[in-house]
Amino acid sequence: MREFPVVLRNLKNLRRLNLFSNDISVIPDWIGELSNLEDFAFGNNPISDVPESIKGLTSLTIVDAGDSAGGCPLGGLPPALRHCVTLQDLMAEQCEITLIPDWIEDLKDLSSLSLANNLITDVPSALLKLKKLGSVDLAQNPLIPEVQAALEEGWNSLKRYLKARGEGRISLHEAKLILVGEGEVGKSCLLRALRNEPWIEGNPTTHGIEIKSVSVKPKGYPVQITLNGWDFGGQRVYRPTHQLFFSSPAIYLVVWKPREGPQQGLVSEWLTLIKHREPDAKVLIVATHGGPKERQPDIDRQELWDRFGKSMIVDFFSVDSRPQGRTGRQRGIRELLAAVGELARSLPEMGREVPSRWDATRKSLQSSKDPYLPLKEVLRIAASHGMSSDEAMEFVRISHRLGHLIHYQHDPLLRDIVVLKPDWLATAVSYVLDDAAIRASQGLVTFERLARLWNDPRRGRNRYPPELHPIFLRLMERFDLSYRIADPTGQNGNSTSLIAQLVPDLRPELVRGWDLVPQEGDQQQAQICRIVDNRTGQSAPAEGLFYQLIVRLHKYSLGRRDHAYSSHWQRGMVLEDDYGARALLENLGNDVKITVRSPYPERFLAALTYEVKWLVDSFWAGLRCDVMVPCLNPEGCAGLFEVRNLLENKRRGHPQQPCSVCNEWQRIDLLLNNAPADKPGPLAELLDNSKEVMRQLSSVRDQITSQRTEMGARFDRLDASDREIVSKVDAGFTGLMRAFVDEAREGPRLFSFEPMEPNFLGRPKWMSSRFRVTLWCEHSRVPLPVINGADDRSGVYELDVPREWLIKAAPYLKVLSGALSLIIPVAAAASKVAVPEDTYKAIEKQIGLAEKCATSLLRGAGEVGEWLTTGDVFEVPQANLMRAKGADLRQLHVWLSEKDPGFGGLVRVQNKRQEFVWVHPKFEGEF
Repeated sequence: MREFPVVLRNLKNLRRLNLFSNDISVIPDWIGELSNLEDFAFGNNPISDVPESIKGLTSLTIVDAGDSAGGCPLGGLPPALRHCVTLQDLMAEQCEITLIPDWIEDLKDLSSLSLANNLITDVPSALLKLKKLGSVDLAQNPLIPEVQAALEEGWNSLKRYLKARGEGRISLHEAKLILVGEGEVGKSCLLRALRNEPWIEGNPTTHGIEIKSVSVKPKGYPVQITLNGWDFGGQRVYRPTHQLFFSSPAIYLVVWKPREGPQQGLVSEWLTLIKHREPDAKVLIVATHGGPKERQPDIDRQELWDRFGKSMIVDFFSVDSRPQGRTGRQRGIRELLAAVGELARSLPEMGREVPSRWDATRKSLQSSKDPYLPLKEVLRIAASHGMSSDEAMEFVRISHRLGHLIHYQHDPLLRDIVVLKPDWLATAVSYVLDDAAIRASQGLVTFERLARLWNDPRRGRNRYPPELHPIFLRLMERFDLSYRIADPTGQNGNSTSLIAQLVPDLRPELVRGWDLVPQEGDQQQAQICRIVDNRTGQSAPAEGLFYQLIVRLHKYSLGRRDHAYSSHWQRGMVLEDDYGARALLENLGNDVKITVRSPYPERFLAALTYEVKWLVDSFWAGLRCDVMVPCLNPEGCAGLFEVRNLLENKRRGHPQQPCSVCNEWQRIDLLLNNAPADKPGPLAELLDNSKEVMRQLSSVRDQITSQRTEMGARFDRLDASDREIVSKVDAGFTGLMRAFVDEAREGPRLFSFEPMEPNFLGRPKWMSSRFRVTLWCEHSRVPLPVINGADDRSGVYELDVPREWLIKAAPYLKVLSGALSLIIPVAAAASKVAVPEDTYKAIEKQIGLAEKCATSLLRGAGEVGEWLTTGDVFEVPQANLMRAKGADLRQLHVWLSEKDPGFGGLVRVQNKRQEFVWVHPKFEGEF
């Protein structure tokens, strides 16, 4: 459709208009005559302007100009919208919007603002005047670092930041200067020369990282720029650790020694490492020790420009940090420093504004000679610069995300200290990675051995006192460098850790825990996570990926109860989930192949694939993870099919697709048997057969309750049919929670509700009704009163709920109640919390009543069906309906926080994927 349908002009009582994905370029002026229009959606059309007459839509509550497939090229929020004061939800994703106008403060009823995938760099303080605003989505915008870091903590965090900035601001003129390259190429000498420090003959090798500031005043720039120079040790074993500190805004110097040639200097490898962490990085390639008697720089500039682009590699330099002749001049240093200054002034974040008291506090911390301080001392320093305790904690959280300091507020051991000098920590880690004895023991090291390494008298000033050793160990665990193994012998309290980078190199001939063929009753499915360069589409390495996976997935290790049963090496491992599913992960080239055996392999396969995808997509910004399935040629073939393309071809009605390797045509349906993405959502299947499923789950509950051990429920003793149903329940519940992962920033997602009026279902029209809402722990998956005891009513609230909200939220409430009814038999039996039989029955009754209430409010079953459509269970699609229901959930958070800002004592923690989860305090330590 190319034109706005004129017939609509006569529909004066039209309330909802959806024109998504047409070819309409103009909204007519008469649109303002539809004064009863409440919901107007016109995304994915070539509309570049909205007429002034739209201010006539005095009932408008929802405007949606965006879409996952594409928005409208508006270029900015239409000024006419400022008159639509009834607007509640404004969505304009992918609309080429560059700023949020100050007039947005006129939209007093606005509760949800979604401007993802635009060109917005900053956020105005005008948003603070929108008292009903509970959700702001600015994902995939080039935001200044402080705003981005605040948003990652949630809307409330951003509000606190904007309030502080509005009370006084200062411009920052600083950036990072990161020096990388192989060992002994002269990085430390170069940094000293840039700082105009005297030459030191025989400068010692850098362990880990050293940080020193460099000052430069670019020609014509009004102020001096401060560059924090990070000198990275060049040993290969440090590389996975170094990437933790790569960040923007930064300028990179890739240093190599002409005497050894660019190949020996691994210039291309360092450039690749940078590009895959910071695709927009600016790099200068510097040849050192290139004096008259040395080999002159010989490097193929054009080849590097062709591979990495001139936007990344800005220029090449040859320098000599050693003073020359009588003048003592260091050749090329002055020119290099000038180039660094010009690059620094061009960084997009240069001159960004931050709260003035935040900058003063940060400078006070930077001037401290202590490598770390107690959190109480940091808060005291912040208070001396005028911060309240809440604002000071916000400052610490945002500074941690920006890499200015290290603080883990959710970690019981680390929450009371703040690490001010990351180089201090990196050096301590380097002592562990360099230790030959740990490598000889295949990565296993006792705490006693670590203590000797860190407090070795031969290190002089670089010794670390014993009180720091537990902190170092915990930080290594938080950085995914190590984990503490399970040791049934106890070792007299001397715990043993595994350093993932130092595990055995070679794959064993017989892989422990992985039989040649699947066991009876098991199905086998395989997927390949193909790591791809976003720019070229070619296979690319993710440096250190498998080391991180070994640590992150150790909760599935065969040795999680006794390390002696572990099965892992540098490029592979065998895992097992709580329901008995086994998985083999192997690093094949740059890819990760995942093979799972289970009566229902989809759950574990999806969970592992999601973990790999999240890690690649979030940690290596220049890479992506494409999910592939193997060719089915019975004679064996290395061909792979991308799941995304298979699904697209299936939608187009193509039954087959040829293999790019063997050229055999394969049935798409058979190929997709290996892809959870094509299976109907397990929650839909379970709810469709709820009576039979509940009967089977009741049997499962009886079995695992009677088989409980000190380690928990014994799922491995269930037969194949029961293991399948339990896995499906877990997969369905996990998918539902993941669909609302963003909503967990502001409040809990898991709750049950019930009407307090006994005749609620029989009442005719009503405007509001009283409900009891009970919060649940998202880890144990049981209600708070069960954990706290029946006499403790924390987390139980009575709310007067408007009919309008309840009708809108009914699809979510119905699905949530259905999911709870499925998960509670398993959760109650497997949880560390004992659930008495009468309590269990009461919960079942409550959930059943809630589901009936939601069903009675639904206008049609179709709305619920949209929630349960086929979808990739590790990439739950954020459909329009889900987005709307997410806003309903956030409204519930507002009501609950008015009653109890502490949400019944639930603690917001972060899992390994940095997703927020609301748990009872007794489970906080598990995160």
